[in-house]
Amino acid sequence: MLFRSTDLLNDFERLTKGLNLGPEFDRTVDDLSTKFTSTFAGAPNLDVVRSDDRFALFIDLPGVDPTSVDVTVDGRTLTISATREFEVAEGHEHIHAGRRHGAFNRSFKLADDLDIEGLTARSEHGVLIVSIPVIAAPQPRKIQVDVNASNDVVND
Repeated sequence: MLFRSTDLLNDFERLTKGLNLGPEFDRTVDDLSTKFTSTFAGAPNLDVVRSDDRFALFIDLPGVDPTSVDVTVDGRTLTISATREFEVAEGHEHIHAGRRHGAFNRSFKLADDLDIEGLTARSEHGVLIVSIPVIAAPQPRKIQVDVNASNDVVND
């Protein structure tokens, strides 16, 4: 059986149907359904870590040739694609398929405060590490009030 996040969301929607929790709640559930529509049957495990100045995605890709991994940014969408090859030699029989193989891709919507130009990716010991810098938020600053300025704002 495939485990899909949408199955969980559909179950959740069925449980909450009729409770009338309000339009705000309905929008939240709709947003979750939109954000988590990928099938996890073939998607690799991943961790997301945030520090003060960056996000890092750690994506398990054991057995994947790092040169075959494709990391693409299109607008504010990051897509990671790869293929894990597995072939049974001629004259051999594949008895059990417990490891995932084949092609996969996974997409992430990137927030506006992430610096997509500074995004980097590297592979270490079967783990793809994607690092995305966070754009520093503008800091509050004090504005000097000029008390000797003329009152004529239009001709300034």
